[in-house]
Amino acid sequence: MPSGAAENSRDAASAARADQEAGSRSALGASGVLIYAAVRVLTLAVAALLVHYGRFRAWSLPRLIVSWDSGRFLYIAAHGYAYVPGYQHPESILVSYPGYPLVIDTIAWVPGIGLKRAGFAVTIAAGLAAAWGLTRLGMALTGDRRLSLVMVAVWSVAPASFVLSMVYSEALFCALAIWSLVALVERRWLTAGVLTIGAGVARSSTGVALVAAVTVAALPVVTAALRARQPAAMWWRPAAALLLSPLGVLGYWAYTAVRLHHFSGYISLEKNGHDGFVWGQGVFLAIKDALFDRPPAVEVMTLFVLAAAAVLTICSLTERFPWSMHVYTLAIVVIAFGVGPLYLGSKPRFLLPAFLLSVPAARLLAPLPAWLLGLVIGVLGAASVWFSLFLMTAGWAP
Repeated sequence: MPSGAAENSRDAASAARADQEAGSRSALGASGVLIYAAVRVLTLAVAALLVHYGRFRAWSLPRLIVSWDSGRFLYIAAHGYAYVPGYQHPESILVSYPGYPLVIDTIAWVPGIGLKRAGFAVTIAAGLAAAWGLTRLGMALTGDRRLSLVMVAVWSVAPASFVLSMVYSEALFCALAIWSLVALVERRWLTAGVLTIGAGVARSSTGVALVAAVTVAALPVVTAALRARQPAAMWWRPAAALLLSPLGVLGYWAYTAVRLHHFSGYISLEKNGHDGFVWGQGVFLAIKDALFDRPPAVEVMTLFVLAAAAVLTICSLTERFPWSMHVYTLAIVVIAFGVGPLYLGSKPRFLLPAFLLSVPAARLLAPLPAWLLGLVIGVLGAASVWFSLFLMTAGWAP
């Protein structure tokens, strides 16, 4: 065979393999999206039944979806960071991050949608995007298709996962964070940096964890290239990711500093709202209360959730993942446990971005037959809805 014909044959075979891999990847992602969508429909149906027939009749499903912090996001989408009538501390509106309201505002102008429907649409679309990305991240890290799909299912039924059906920013942040980590694993540095900017604007507190992941992944590459005196073409992309990734977090911190005329404006906001980083003081106080007093049931259940998260964190750190993945997970867990001292009931929600905690649980569930696995996921999904509603009716913000 002539050399030109052989080369053309190799190129054709390579293109065919690439198309096959892309098709397989798309099929896997679509399966993850379907699993996530099925869980969301199930949880909304369970919530509708509970608020209609159960002890949660004071609520209605539409009201539930836009309750608690949802009002803040909708207000910002409508008015920006303007004065909030009736607030004792009107500057506290700055604690809610601008990324999610900005996306809501970009589609709320469509006739017939409005802010509430726009917020729900953004949440659902972001959750579906996160599910697609999680299957891809799972495949990149484990190489196991079934395990990747079970990861999506487990993350979808996490104890605070009902906020993925509410007008909350968690779904958007998780989508941006997951795809940023996918980009890191695949060494698409600029994509990782840009997505991290978006994540930092969507949720600055946990955006710090993503910045740390980009730093841990990119800094050794840049350092090694500079030491070897490689040309700039070999290292400018990871260097750009290093520079880009903190801009979302730093930009919002700078904005709050200007608005409050204080260099540490954002930190003071969190401190005044009793939601600053206090090294787990709230968790320790709750444990002390559980051991030496008669704590309410909601506190005990929340502590069990946090204990399970701690165990899953230890197990996840034994996985042979890149260091950037472990740094991200550990940072999310430390932030979730460390903030307080109030908002103990919100800590399961703060743990939602630690989606790699689903890997140890998925390894346990993946060997189950499909019918039994579906049953377990369904029960866990219903239990997570009940847990969220129980928190809310006890007066604890999700």
